[in-house]
Formats: sequence, structure tokens, C-alpha cells
Amino acid sequence: MNTKIFAPLLIATLTYSCISTAYLIPAAAKTPAATTTTTANRVYTKANPAVVTIRGNSVWGSGFIISNDGYVVTNAHVIKGQPAVVTLIMADGKTEIPADVVGFGKNGLDLALLKINRRGQKFPTVALSQTTFRVGDNAYAIGTPFDEAFQNTLTTGIVSAIREGGKFIQHNAAINPGNSGGPLLNDRGEIIGVNTGGFGRDTGTVGINYAIGVDLVRQFIIEARQGKSSPVATIATE
Repeated sequence: MNTKIFAPLLIATLTYSCISTAYLIPAAAKTPAATTTTTANRVYTKANPAVVTIRGNSVWGSGFIISNDGYVVTNAHVIKGQPAVVTLIMADGKTEIPADVVGFGKNGLDLALLKINRRGQKFPTVALSQTTFRVGDNAYAIGTPFDEAFQNTLTTGIVSAIREGGKFIQHNAAINPGNSGGPLLNDRGEIIGVNTGGFGRDTGTVGINYAIGVDLVRQFIIEARQGKSSPVATIATE
């Protein structure tokens, strides 16, 4: 064969082969983007159903259900001066349930216990932590800041300091008026404290917030359920 003819034919054949067989090579499969569940997602999903908004005559605050028969913990200052029966707005934002005021913390302890008026109904609960919390641990707050339109808002931060041997937790998860009485949670979605207040709302300082530690909360619940709580709020008048 004439080499002058053969060479162009070979090149043409190779070129044609590359083009004509390209469609036989499958395209790289597209992997769908993975959905990542964060710790904050898990904490909120676990705890949020048990977090309630508390509505009185002139105030509102937050609280959480600690037993499936309907006991609810909040701050004394949330319901101080309110009727003996307050309204709870459940996490769905629609269901409203009356709750009796059972009792208040003694010796100025800013805690109160409520009992939902629904016999036979089982409620979602959030557990009290049995483990030690430390400075630097993650902290999660759920509550209703400013207005009921912001019901069950989640904020995150860390435990900044432990005060008075664990009686109080300093943290920097954002809380505002209305968050009072809501839970401070750990990575397992368990209660480590009850959010009570913060400094700097009028001065511009942020990130210094306080919660009552879980050991005080646990002891208060035991005494209140035994009828040993105060019938009136013992916190100082502002």
C-alpha cells in the first residue's frame, strides 16, 4: 500500500474511533449532597416538644415539662403576682392548656412549679442531667424572647463559668426578656440549668447570662412535689 495514503487513513481511523466510542464511557455519577445533622439539631429536636410559653395577665415567659403527667418548671419571677392558674402554649404554637401554680422556691430561689390541668394525658418531657458540666461545654437555650411570635427560639453558646459551686451557671447563649424559665441544655438535650437573666441589656454588654444549676432545680422539684415549697414567691421585689 502507498504509505502516503496509509498514514492519513490510520490517523482518520484513530480519530474517528475516539469520537465514536466516547459515548460508551459512562459519566461520573453525581452524589447527592449529604444532609448533616448537627448537635444543635439533635438537641432542639429532642427537647423542644417539652418547652412551653407561659402567659399570665401581663407577662409571659418560658418553661419546660419535667414529667409526663404535666409538671412544669419555670422562674418564680415569671408568675409572681399572676393568677393561680396560668396559660401554657405548647411547642406547636396552637395548643393552649391551663396550669395551676403549685409552689415557689424558698429563701429567694427564683423557681416555680406548675401542674397542667389535663388528667390522663401524657406530655413530652425533658430530662434533668445527671452528669457534671464544665466550663467550655456547649450550652443551648430554648425559649420565647420578646414576644410570642418568637416562640421556642434556639440559641447556642458555651458554659462561661460555674458560680457558687454549681448553684449558678454563667453562659453566653443569647437570652432576652421572655427566655426566663426556659431550659439551658447540654449536648445530650438534658437540662443543666434554668435560664434566669443576664447583664448588659441596657449598657450594651452581651454574653453574660445566668441559669440556676440543675442540682438546685432537682432539689426544688422534689420538695415542691412533696408540698414543701413556698405558697408565694420569695424573690426580692424589683
